[in-house]
Amino acid sequence: MTNQISDTVYQAAHQGAVLVDRSSLGMLKFTGQTRLDLLHRMSTNNVNELQAGEGVATVLTTDIARIIDRLILYAASDAVYCLTGENNANNIARYLMRFVFFNDDFHIEDLSADTAVFALYGPQARSRLTAAGFPDEALPLHHWRQCQVNGEPEAASGRTAYLHRTDPLNGDGYFVMCQLADRDAIWEHLVNQGIAVADEAAFDFLRIEAGMPRYGRELTLDYIPLEADLWADVSFSKGCYTGQEIIARMESRGKLAKRLTRLQPDSPVQPGDDILQDGKKVGTYTSVAAGPNGLVALGYVKVTG
Repeated sequence: MTNQISDTVYQAAHQGAVLVDRSSLGMLKFTGQTRLDLLHRMSTNNVNELQAGEGVATVLTTDIARIIDRLILYAASDAVYCLTGENNANNIARYLMRFVFFNDDFHIEDLSADTAVFALYGPQARSRLTAAGFPDEALPLHHWRQCQVNGEPEAASGRTAYLHRTDPLNGDGYFVMCQLADRDAIWEHLVNQGIAVADEAAFDFLRIEAGMPRYGRELTLDYIPLEADLWADVSFSKGCYTGQEIIARMESRGKLAKRLTRLQPDSPVQPGDDILQDGKKVGTYTSVAAGPNGLVALGYVKVTG
């Protein structure tokens, strides 16, 4: 396995900011009077009282509390927008429609093909965005604002974008979203600020190093949200939702069977390989990448004691 991140991008991610194209994330739009009610009864977090400009992460789980996907919901005045896992919007739309009852006013539109999603990560992400003409506002996690892009190139000036605070990597994180027609101009505008671009392999290294789970790797039907350390995405005071009984039982007992762990293998491994301790299997690797200081990995490890 060769290095998957350059020294330049690695240093930028830890000391400045990096720009990542994350447009493979799915985007759904929910409308109708009961849009929040349905999402509230189907997922782990308290989403029923979201106000325009606010957002929250929540998890869809099966009847036995296994992870279907982690969703980030963004409330507008007349709709809720939803980021899904990579290339998973259609699956989520079809899944949710199975639970729309005759008295629900709930409609779904898949906007994935017309939405660009860029991420900025690092300790200077906010200041770099401010320098690029975005509003200098201390947004709470997952909250968002519509804004107009100002600056060079001229083609980007006046374009509409959406600024979202997101899960941090190396200190901070933001999404910049826009329509596909504005994608190239806004991307060029951000690159012109001197922000280092991290490709897919580099981003994967950074998120593994930081312990960030990802759909299809750590967020799968093999695991439960608490095992993936998604405690902040679970409400323990709301009413019933799919999978609640098992999650509540795990929380009340205070014991997990396994948990997501950051690892530094000393020899080459692949996702799916056994994690060994004293020659015995104690878990399974889910993600592995190589960087300037060697291998980094994520995996689920059995909890002992």
